[in-house]
Amino acid sequence: MSARRFGYFPIMHVLRAVAAATSSALRGRDLLLWAAGLTFFSALGLVPLLLLALRGVALLFGEHLVVDGARTVGGALPQAHDPTAALVQLAEATTTTSWPLLAASLFPATLYGEGLRRGLVQAAGEHATKWTGWAGRITFLPVLLLAPLLVALPLAFAPDVARLYDAGGWSAVLGVALSFHLDLVPVCVTVGLVFALVGPVALPWRTVLGAALLLGGTLTGFLHGFVVFLAIPVDWAIPYGGLAVPGAVAAIGLWLFLLHGLLLFGYRITLSTHDVLRR
Repeated sequence: MSARRFGYFPIMHVLRAVAAATSSALRGRDLLLWAAGLTFFSALGLVPLLLLALRGVALLFGEHLVVDGARTVGGALPQAHDPTAALVQLAEATTTTSWPLLAASLFPATLYGEGLRRGLVQAAGEHATKWTGWAGRITFLPVLLLAPLLVALPLAFAPDVARLYDAGGWSAVLGVALSFHLDLVPVCVTVGLVFALVGPVALPWRTVLGAALLLGGTLTGFLHGFVVFLAIPVDWAIPYGGLAVPGAVAAIGLWLFLLHGLLLFGYRITLSTHDVLRR
């Protein structure tokens, strides 16, 4: 008896249908351009977002978790491109910035939400309106509110992960596995909130949950790939006349661009999967 007679769709048939629907939706459209636009908005909003999130961590769990956690994370990362000084400077700015200045950072932080909304609207095949930007900023506020809790989790376990990294051998492998799962939780929660709240299409919670787990795992692995990228002893400043800051900005911007491309592509696959299963 066929699988269809029992009420089941063959998995390969579903996968082919999803692939065809995704290809059709993206045909003649520029996904990389959408990712570039989202990366621009992230360049405006990422640092203010981190300032607000880390200040929330300091209020909830103490300033030592922010500063010591940033120093520990930086020390555990590869030294070919040592990010410790930048991370500690960000953490110290978080704990010393006045409340009026932090309030001023709220507006650029919500620009990330606007960029997400605009990118997801394009991936959904819809057209932006005059309210698209504000819709993205407002629906991104729950992510901002939960950001301190999401950031606090990997910071709290940073000493344990760093200890495993420093031990080397199989301990380092265990450290990678531990850090992957610690980062997996906030990434999956963030992806789920973005798809459910910021995205322009109302999706069932099961679809959002499945997309958050699958895409969240992919993005978490991609972020760990950036750690490997940091270990490559290549001077990022070479194409920029030896200027270190433009080289570092370009390297980070490249990874953000690729990450946002994966995010938008994953959203398009999620919508195609929803459409196929609904039919």
